[in-house]
Amino acid sequence: MVRVLMTLLMFAGVMMAKPIIAVSIPMQKEFVEKITKGEYEVITLVKPGVNPHDFEPKFSDVKSVNQAKAYFSIGIEFEEQWLTRFANQNKAMKIYPSNVGVEVINFGNMEDHDEYDEYGHDLYDNHNEEEDSHHSHENGDTHIWLSLSNAKIIAGNIYKGLKAINPKGNYEANYQALIKDIENLDKKLKQTLKGLPKNQKFVVFHPMLGYFAKEYGLEEISIEVEGKTPTIKDMMKVVEIIKKENLKIIFAQPEFSTKAAEFIAKESGAKLGYFSPLETPWDKNLLDFAKKLKELYEK
Repeated sequence: MVRVLMTLLMFAGVMMAKPIIAVSIPMQKEFVEKITKGEYEVITLVKPGVNPHDFEPKFSDVKSVNQAKAYFSIGIEFEEQWLTRFANQNKAMKIYPSNVGVEVINFGNMEDHDEYDEYGHDLYDNHNEEEDSHHSHENGDTHIWLSLSNAKIIAGNIYKGLKAINPKGNYEANYQALIKDIENLDKKLKQTLKGLPKNQKFVVFHPMLGYFAKEYGLEEISIEVEGKTPTIKDMMKVVEIIKKENLKIIFAQPEFSTKAAEFIAKESGAKLGYFSPLETPWDKNLLDFAKKLKELYEK
């Protein structure tokens, strides 16, 4: 009798298990959950604290993806080799790119990133291949989700993918509510950043906020450019820029070593702050960043 009961409970658990959707980053998980309201179990591969450029899935990640009904990609580096492997191992899984229609910023593009030409490329022209760190940015800036206009495109792609997975799913109202939330965040960010000088510069260790900067009339100066590790000489040039421009903060990324940023902060007198592009809630993460900038530069 006990065995029969246990068997029935296990069977019921299998029947009640939610279908799995896999995504690359936490922001996608947040968007899928907002649109579907708990219809799926959503698993994220690249979590806060993990370097997305050097990420390799663990066995447990691969096992989860092998059970997934669908995968929403976003164009980050690890997907180039792993999506094919995932597809070969789980042939029933559909892959939906959520970055379709997003225009990627290329580092050093004069129309997009004048600051990289003025400060970035001049600093790193003396690098050779041996000095480069083990990750690269050959595909441009992959942090597309840190832009609100891009976020709306990503949300739209996720919505279309979900409708393809489940044509009977009633997602329209939830999707429109998500778009409204993004538009409201845009208003909050504009209000928060109001009063900052046009093209206000800010310093990051790893280039991650280029889309955000472009959208809100800011300029990102990156210590590291195109995956290259800065030398002492390079870092001292950044120190000079910080002093000359009276820049007040350097944002280090928790997913990377903070030693270079700590050194530059100490030498320049700038404060050391932290920003992770993988943190959620996505809206709070961006709003907190904007508030920190305003707080420092309105004094």
